[in-house]
Amino acid sequence: MPPRFAQALGACIALVWSLVAAGQPMVLNRGSAAEPPTLDPTLGAGSLAAPIIADLFSGLLDRGPDGTLVPGVAESWTVSEDGRTYTFVLREGLRWSDGRELTADDFVYSYRRLLDPATASRLVGLFTPIRNARAITARQQPPDSLGVGAPDDRTVVFELEQRTPYFLELVGNVRVAPVPRHVIEAEGRAWTRPGKMVGNGAFVLSARVPQSYLRLDKNPRYHDAQAVRLDQVVWHPTQNLATSFKRFRAGELDIVLNFPPAEIDWIRENLGDSLHITANLGVYFLVLNTGEPPFDDLRVRQALSLAVDRDAIANRLLRTGVRPAYGFVTPAITDYDGVEIPERQLEFPARQARARELLAAAGYGPGKPLEVSLIYDTNEENRKVMVAIAAMWQAIGVRTAITDVEFRMLNRQIRTRDYGVARWFYIASFDDPYAMLQLFTSNNPNNWPNWRSAEFDELLAASNQVMDRAERLALLADAERLMLSQHPVLPISFYVGRRLVSPRVGGWIDSPRGPPLSRYLWLE
Repeated sequence: MPPRFAQALGACIALVWSLVAAGQPMVLNRGSAAEPPTLDPTLGAGSLAAPIIADLFSGLLDRGPDGTLVPGVAESWTVSEDGRTYTFVLREGLRWSDGRELTADDFVYSYRRLLDPATASRLVGLFTPIRNARAITARQQPPDSLGVGAPDDRTVVFELEQRTPYFLELVGNVRVAPVPRHVIEAEGRAWTRPGKMVGNGAFVLSARVPQSYLRLDKNPRYHDAQAVRLDQVVWHPTQNLATSFKRFRAGELDIVLNFPPAEIDWIRENLGDSLHITANLGVYFLVLNTGEPPFDDLRVRQALSLAVDRDAIANRLLRTGVRPAYGFVTPAITDYDGVEIPERQLEFPARQARARELLAAAGYGPGKPLEVSLIYDTNEENRKVMVAIAAMWQAIGVRTAITDVEFRMLNRQIRTRDYGVARWFYIASFDDPYAMLQLFTSNNPNNWPNWRSAEFDELLAASNQVMDRAERLALLADAERLMLSQHPVLPISFYVGRRLVSPRVGGWIDSPRGPPLSRYLWLE
C-alpha cells in the first residue's frame, strides 16, 4: 500500500471514529444514597435529594466548582448600608425549561410558597429574618405580606427585619431556587413527575423509575447551557453500599458518594486514583425524643451520651477518616473552633461509671433496666455503628431494641416524632455555625428532639446583631455549649466526603461544601 494512500486511509478512519464518538451522548452515572423523598426544591431541605435538585434548578446565587458562591440567575446584587435590604438583578432572557419566560415575580411566588405554613417546608426556620416571615409562619399574616418584592421583571428585593450576616449564603442554597407557578397550579403535587416537571437548571427530568434510576437530560434553555458538557446524568439510588461499590468496580457507576468502610484498605491499595476523602459540613448523630419518657429525663440522656465511645467508632470501627464528634457543629465550618461536652475530658471507664450513677439516680438498675428503642436507615455502615452503640449501652445496663427501616420511613418517623432514639444526620446548608445551631431554636420545624430553651434562642438571635465576627462566633459557641449540656442529641462523628470517582471524570474538585454539581463535570 503506497504511503500516501495509507496516510489518507488512516486519516479517513480517524475522521470516521471522531464522527462516531461525536454522535455518542456524554452520559454521567452518579450514585445516590437512597431514593429521593422529593424533587421539590422547597421541600427538599436536608434530604438526599439535594444534589439531584441542584442539577434541576438554579437559584439567584449558585455554587461554583469548588463550592463557593457564584452568580446564578442573578447577574449582580447590592446590599444596603444597614445590611437589611438585598437587591438582585436577574440575567436577561431567562426561561423555564418549557420555554416560558422566568421573571422576578417567580421568585416572589417561590419565597411566599416557601414561608406559607400550608407548604410545610423545613426551610422556614432559616428564612425568618425576612420581613414578616415569623408572622406568616405563625399564621398571623398572609404570605403576600412577606418582604420579597419585584419592582420590575428583572429585580428581586429582600427586606429583612434584622441584619443577617449569612443571608447571601442562604440565597445561594439551591433548594430555594424558583419553582414554576404555572406548572404547580396546573398539576398540584404531580408537578415533579417526568413529563410534567419544569425547572431552570442545567438539566431536566426525563425519566424516573423508583428505586432504580432518575434520568436527567441537558436543558438547552439553561442560562449557561453552552458551558455544560454532559448530555445526560443518570442518578442511581442505592442504599446498599456493597452493591454500589460493586457497580463502581464494574464501571456501571462513575461516581459513588460512599462505600463499605471495611473496604477502605483494599481501595487505598487498588483504587487509590479514584479515592477522594475530604472534610465536609455534616454531622452523624442520634436524636432523642425529649418530649417522651424516659428521654425527658436529662440524667438518662446524659448517661446514654457518656456511654458512647466515639473514638472507638471513628478510629477502630470505621477507619475512613471520620472524626469523633463530641460537639455538634462540624470543625469544617470556617473560623469556628467548636465546643465539646465537658465529659470529653474523662477517660472512657470513668464516663461509663458516671453513666451508671446517672441511671441509678433516674431509677434504673439491674432490677429495672432502661429499655431503649433505636431505629436507623438500612445501610451496612449504619448497622455496624448501631450494633456497636447497643453494645456500649449494654455495658451500663441498657437494653436496646434495634430496628432498621427504609430511609423514607425513618424520615417520616422522625418528622412525626414516632421514635425513642433515631439515627440521623445533618449537612449544613451554608458555611456558618448558625446553619447547624438554628435547628434547635424553639420555632424551628426541624427541631427533631423537641428541645426548647429561651436562653438558647436569645443567644442565636443576639449573634446576628453584632458586627464583630469574633464576638459573633463566641455567642454561637455559648449557644452550642448550652445545647450540648442538655444532650438532646448525641453527636457520633463528623462526616467526611468519602467518594469514589472514576479517573475518566473531568472537573472534579474536592470541597467541604460537597461534591461538584453535574454541570461542571465531563467524561474524558
